[in-house]
Amino acid sequence: MRELDLLLGKFLATGLQSLGIADLDCLEKLLAQPDQDILAWLTAEPKPDDAEIRRIVAILRDRIFSTHEPR
Repeated sequence: MRELDLLLGKFLATGLQSLGIADLDCLEKLLAQPDQDILAWLTAEPKPDDAEIRRIVAILRDRIFSTHEPR
């Protein structure tokens, strides 16, 4: 799904190295979910039921939609 690729690509290019081991595990769990669910969680109000996935979605949303660039 192109939209999801663009959103995740931005994060992977700038924020992946800032994740710890636990967050990387959460990211792996997130990426195993259906693309439509991931896109909805990143761009809309629904939140995943799983707490680990909810945590990584919050991190991704914060970094992807941040109004300033990382240093």
